[in-house]
Amino acid sequence: MNQATLHKYFKGIASQREEELILEWLESSEENRQAYLKERMLYDVALFSGEKEEPSARKEKRRFIPLIKWTAGIAASLLLLLSSAILINEYLYSYDAHQQTVTVPAGQRAHIVLADGTKVWLNAKSTLKYSASFGQHDRTVELDGEAYFEVTKNTKIPFLVNTENNQIKVVGTTFNVNAYKGTNEFEAMLVEGIVDIYPANQNQLITRLSPNELFIAQGTTYRKKTVGSYEHLRWREGLYCFDDAPFGVILKNLEKYYNINFVVDNPEILNYQITGKFREKDGVEHVLRTIQKDHKFTYTISEDRETVRID
Repeated sequence: MNQATLHKYFKGIASQREEELILEWLESSEENRQAYLKERMLYDVALFSGEKEEPSARKEKRRFIPLIKWTAGIAASLLLLLSSAILINEYLYSYDAHQQTVTVPAGQRAHIVLADGTKVWLNAKSTLKYSASFGQHDRTVELDGEAYFEVTKNTKIPFLVNTENNQIKVVGTTFNVNAYKGTNEFEAMLVEGIVDIYPANQNQLITRLSPNELFIAQGTTYRKKTVGSYEHLRWREGLYCFDDAPFGVILKNLEKYYNINFVVDNPEILNYQITGKFREKDGVEHVLRTIQKDHKFTYTISEDRETVRID
């Protein structure tokens, strides 16, 4: 299968016949499937890097880099090299013939660009899944965690974000979603555009958000409020801002940001209300010492530095 046809498929502009030929080619052998995955990876790397090559450079790449001859090791190295230019930190990127997955470990953040030009920032311990043919017939992603989206406008194909309990539908919009699986909690903050929120797998609209509105759901309990600042969305910059937040909530966030576990001996401490800004690079001890200036507690860190005990 030639590279030009594959790239048309990735861009969503391939004809129906070309799509059929690609699928037939994919199913004909494992070698073809691996070749497809490698070419898709290289295509996405080009999107991540944002670099524009001159036509002559593209021709040279096609001449000296035959698709089939790329090895997994070389392709993986290239992915790491180019993506490091735009990623805030590391992430894991897995490929499948039908679905692609971006997973950000605890203590990391990542910035990716989808095939339609939509920009996505992923917070720690977050996973984003989307179809290998994303943008061709639909623009649906599945989120477990927190993400900030700048969605490319396309009135013909809405952009859908599916989470454990809710679905967000937009056309071209900037918004933040916080929806970690297993927490039974969901938050959506609209920065620009319009957001419609539905229950998962249902068509009944819960609410429509306007800019500066924050939607909060805990199970089937919903509330909406207007927020005067986007400071809490600055996690993309490595700056964590809290405004009168319970200490227990802050500790949960610190566990994600620093990949550390907290053990609290005195549960009353969890009700402390905290306001402040912390830079990720300052480290968890700096955050705790800063909070200690206004609130009484002590802490100890285990020798392996994986657990913090607070009392």
